[in-house]
Amino acid sequence: MYDDLFQELIVIGGNASGLAAASQARRINPKLRVTVLESGKYVSYGTCGMPYFISGYVKRIEDLFAYPKEFFEQKRNIKILLEHEVTGIDPAKKELQVNARHSEKKLFSYDRLIVCSGASAIIPGIAGTSAGNVFTFRNIEDTLGLKKFIDSEKPKKAVIIGGGSIGFLMAEVLNKLGIKVNIIERSERIFKDYEYEIGAVLSKKAEMDNIDITTGSSVESIDTDSGGNATSVTITGGGQIDCDFIILATGIKPNTGFFSNTSVELGLNSGIKVTPRLQSSHLNIYAAGDCCVVKNIVSGKEDYVPTANNAVKMGRIAGENAAGGDTLFPGSVGTSVDKILGLEIAKAGIGLEEAFLLGFKAFKLIDSYPSHAGSAPGAKAIAVLIIVDTGSRRLLGAQMIGGEGVGKRIDVFATALTAEMTVDDIYMLDLSYAPAISTVWDPVNKICGKAVLELGKRKF
Repeated sequence: MYDDLFQELIVIGGNASGLAAASQARRINPKLRVTVLESGKYVSYGTCGMPYFISGYVKRIEDLFAYPKEFFEQKRNIKILLEHEVTGIDPAKKELQVNARHSEKKLFSYDRLIVCSGASAIIPGIAGTSAGNVFTFRNIEDTLGLKKFIDSEKPKKAVIIGGGSIGFLMAEVLNKLGIKVNIIERSERIFKDYEYEIGAVLSKKAEMDNIDITTGSSVESIDTDSGGNATSVTITGGGQIDCDFIILATGIKPNTGFFSNTSVELGLNSGIKVTPRLQSSHLNIYAAGDCCVVKNIVSGKEDYVPTANNAVKMGRIAGENAAGGDTLFPGSVGTSVDKILGLEIAKAGIGLEEAFLLGFKAFKLIDSYPSHAGSAPGAKAIAVLIIVDTGSRRLLGAQMIGGEGVGKRIDVFATALTAEMTVDDIYMLDLSYAPAISTVWDPVNKICGKAVLELGKRKF
């Protein structure tokens, strides 16, 4: 049970992970003094819903908030301090240096600390990123600023730097608003976390929807006018693309800068290294969410997997353990799903290149199947790709894209990956069937059956 010597629990971050941690700690030990320090003006909101506010589908920004600040203070006895940014930490003294509103500097002491500081947008090191019409898209302040600009300035052309998930989600939103979009991706292909075949389907759909994509080119500078506003970007080779505003979608990085010059151990991307109990290298400091690295269940290696599902789960576990519990976080298979331009795109596990680097004798298979039986109208094609280890016959990764039914099926693959199932096992899974829902042999069964046949050929 909880040691009464530990009374003061501080949580850094009023995001979903931080509030899950604070709430669970309160459930486990009602005697704790729980304080949440949030650097911004808002808590308990879902970043995944922010594009819907820009598009107008969500009418009020308040609809993105799960609970108001007062709910946690009045119902759960959790003290929340807004505009309190942690700038430094002294683990030996158990002290936090904090910049509060109006530039006031404060010291906070803790017995146990849970770091849920999240992640922030990566700002590329090029000229012009500070222009007034250059936006990131990571929090409520970013969202309100972009919405205000679009509503007041009525822009016609946008450049999005970055061809990943956020870049494409925002491209879809702007396209629906009648804004011409050009996505610039420095890699040779978009969605580089996916295999080429999956990204190519999305790329083709984007072109059909009149979204321009420029790959294999870096933005060398953002060009501004005399008023300091961005008017175009200069890309590799000297070409220019005109625009009325720019969105930076060049990835995210863990908010762990306040750990510089401390002995707290950081790992990949400067994420906090944690044990399965979500303790850092200092046992009274726990961490959860996008500021951490986690174990990849498939590879067994350290990985950075900043997903909402991981963040909330980890927050709950960190809160429980900081309050005296003993629950373990097993890791992640990196499951993710998006719906972009009418297509569901999802993945779990590792890709072929990573499989080779890890020493697996792997191969990939891809095929296309209908989302449900032809006897029910409206079936849509689903491209299914899997990565398989020849020696163990184990599934290593799965990726899918299609008009419907992808989210349901990637969860089957994620479960199989977590259980280290072989393609033989998955081929024989008893999956649900109804004509309007699936085919008799579900696409999950079919692609794994194809893998079983391929493995038979590879014996010789």
